[in-house]
Amino acid sequence: MSEENVTKNFTIDGVTLRPGTVEDVPAMLRLMDIATAWLVKKGQTGQWGTERHSTNPDRIKQATELAESGGTWIAVDNNYSPPKLGGEDEELSVINGIVGAITLGQANHYVQPATEPELYVKYLASDRASSGKGIGTLLLEKARALAREAGVSLLRLDCYAGGSGGLVRYYESQGFKRMETFEAKGWPGQVLIQRLDKEDEADS
Repeated sequence: MSEENVTKNFTIDGVTLRPGTVEDVPAMLRLMDIATAWLVKKGQTGQWGTERHSTNPDRIKQATELAESGGTWIAVDNNYSPPKLGGEDEELSVINGIVGAITLGQANHYVQPATEPELYVKYLASDRASSGKGIGTLLLEKARALAREAGVSLLRLDCYAGGSGGLVRYYESQGFKRMETFEAKGWPGQVLIQRLDKEDEADS
């Protein structure tokens, strides 16, 4: 995958991005269900628990608010073939070819506010079956582009810091740097930042 191609076209291997709407809420929740089922199989229940988010009223409300915020972008695999009807495979497969989503906006309430204008990644999820296609990279590159368009030099997010720390390392591989840690109702979190002005200076 070429970073230049992702940056200019926001497409990779038949996956394209479009703005999200409230109609995408079931697909966003399905991505979380898929990720949770994968984590449970690995014995890692600390991040999102064991229950399906698509039946949780609080999660449904949260996803709806994200979709209504205007900051959501959806990754659609235009080559996606749906599974046969019926069974668990259908229940835990993506909806309408939606293999990823990101929501950008203001910082979550449980982290320290930024001291300068920023764009905050409030939600990011991708389909486990599409792992390795660079969907997360595609979505984060869109976030960087939107931040630059808005004249913002700081991209920030938080993620689960428990387990083996794999999620933190993933964001570090995307160019983010660790900042403060926090705990929210027993959930260990890590705040990470990426300074786009420094990145732009390095590219110039």
